[in-house]
Amino acid sequence: MLKQFLHLGVAACFLLSLASCISHNATHDMVDSATDFLESLDAKQKAKAQAAFSSKDRTDWVFLPDKYIKPEKKRFGLTLKEMTKEQRELGIALLHSALSQEAKITVSQVRLLEDVLLKLTKDPIRDSDLYYISIFGEPTDHGTWAWTFEGHHLSVNVTIINGHHVSLTPSFYGSNPGVVGEGEHKGLQVLAGEENIARKLAKTLTSAQLSKANVFNKPPKDIFSKDYTKVSRKDFDIRKGLPYKEMSNKQKEIVQDLINVYIEKFRPELLKNTDHTPLSEIDSLVFVWVGSTIPGKPHYYRLVTTNHLIEYDNVQNGAMHPHAAWRDFDGDFGEDILLRHHSKHHH
Repeated sequence: MLKQFLHLGVAACFLLSLASCISHNATHDMVDSATDFLESLDAKQKAKAQAAFSSKDRTDWVFLPDKYIKPEKKRFGLTLKEMTKEQRELGIALLHSALSQEAKITVSQVRLLEDVLLKLTKDPIRDSDLYYISIFGEPTDHGTWAWTFEGHHLSVNVTIINGHHVSLTPSFYGSNPGVVGEGEHKGLQVLAGEENIARKLAKTLTSAQLSKANVFNKPPKDIFSKDYTKVSRKDFDIRKGLPYKEMSNKQKEIVQDLINVYIEKFRPELLKNTDHTPLSEIDSLVFVWVGSTIPGKPHYYRLVTTNHLIEYDNVQNGAMHPHAAWRDFDGDFGEDILLRHHSKHHH
């Protein structure tokens, strides 16, 4: 029996903290899923799906439909459309290896809306299988590698450094329509938490608080961070907005609930293995709200902490087309961890 435990690595888990073991299992699940996926591909498919970790494609991302992407930022990866049924299942298994149960549903709903849009517009660019999987580097338990699942209104980017440091940003979800107005999916609101919890917070603000939160005149047409590879702190001045420290206890609870909508799209084990989250530096947070608190009216908000940006905009299509992103100023694509690693080992 002891030999069996040693073989399974259970003995090692008793020597480590429970959190460390769980985190290792989470990253190991990704390694297994990525390996199984790559092994299912033929040579031509693999060339489309995998590139070196150093590839510039690793940090290029975009949330537009393929039709509207500029040539210099064409997506890298293998689409679900180009895969066999078994390969699609293995690709989705890789995606699911990082996501919470709720996020798995959200991803399926984002893709479902492509079918809804296809029925409405008859435009073939609307395709629930036009989502790309890409892997950068070699998936190993102690290695540095990354993977992406991306298409219209969806970008999941996971970077693993030395087998245990994990970066989960940029993370982007969008929804068009924001609420399905007709047909069999009528009433479906994919980003309900992102919108409704923030509105609940905005409605609790006093006039003085709202004055601080309202840092510009009208909502922008889209999130300011867009699909930039890197976002700068200076563009999201932490001094502009309503400070978390000036909120009531009730308001602080709503802020925490709102942050959780974004970060809890990932498995909790992976969140424990990130260097920091917006919750861990919440005392530095400022909240910005611009626009109406009436559903169906244009509005924008953001939450900014020392290292993180959560940004949401709903203006397009009569405020029925929201975009929501979680960014890390220094740590998108694991850049901060990689920088520290290189600095430590090359000096």
